Amino acid sequence: MFPDHCKEVSVRRVDFDLTPDNLEAYFEGKKAYIRTKYYVVNNGAQWAAVRVEKEAVNGVLQPVTEVEIVAVPEETSFVDDPSLDVLSASRMGRLRELEGSRCIVVRGTSEHMSFFVDQPAFELTVVDVVPPSPTKLTRLVGDALDSHLQDAFVKYRVVERDIGSLLAPSEGNPVLFPCRASGMTHPGMLGFLDETPELTPEQVRSASLIGCSLSARIFKAVYGEEPRLINMCPVDLLSGMEISGKVLTKCCKVKEGYELRGDVAVVPWGARVSDVAAALDALISA
Repeated sequence: MFPDHCKEVSVRRVDFDLTPDNLEAYFEGKKAYIRTKYYVVNNGAQWAAVRVEKEAVNGVLQPVTEVEIVAVPEETSFVDDPSLDVLSASRMGRLRELEGSRCIVVRGTSEHMSFFVDQPAFELTVVDVVPPSPTKLTRLVGDALDSHLQDAFVKYRVVERDIGSLLAPSEGNPVLFPCRASGMTHPGMLGFLDETPELTPEQVRSASLIGCSLSARIFKAVYGEEPRLINMCPVDLLSGMEISGKVLTKCCKVKEGYELRGDVAVVPWGARVSDVAAALDALISA
């Protein structure tokens, strides 16, 4: 269990032992703020979490009609971490695992408070090519999960395919890379396709292009010849990998947002964190 927003969580400091009977008796006959769905209750070193149902009446305060004890002190730990955004389910979930308790109550950034109760993580594999390493896509996944943009507890692993390992077929031939952002070097490098270097007819015929089908189209449009393509498209490379479960990768054919292809979500090569967050939502709900 993880509240949708810390605005749903109210804090109560009390002076009694936080047993289920005491907690239920405390909230009996109480009224709760209209936005409140949960309470974290504190007495000294003791913390507990409670969910409440309320009668839908007009006004900012509504009578509590039902109390559910979410977590008692014996299974709850408290963490004070001003650097932690309590709206990030993934950070809260990782912290709960580190603490080893079933429930954590956290006071995080700007004194905001929330809690996280044990729930299974959504498992994800991020597939990308390197260099550069870490990849931009990996960084964007981390940024999305550390923010309020993604409200599920996600654990991910990164599978990287080294572009250098694809170069063996090009030994003895000059090489053209798609752009400087690749960070690659090669003894026979002719330059970068996006800079359209001037090539001799012999170089055009003998060059190996590290790229994708779109790069090949650009090469032909510029130089009038089909290139000797060494495909580095993560989507195409994925078919040769033994990866099961949900996958996030990228492709330059995706222009905006994301595309969902079964268990695979594909974002643009120049994706933004909002694209990645939306793709993760689609994978989780698929």
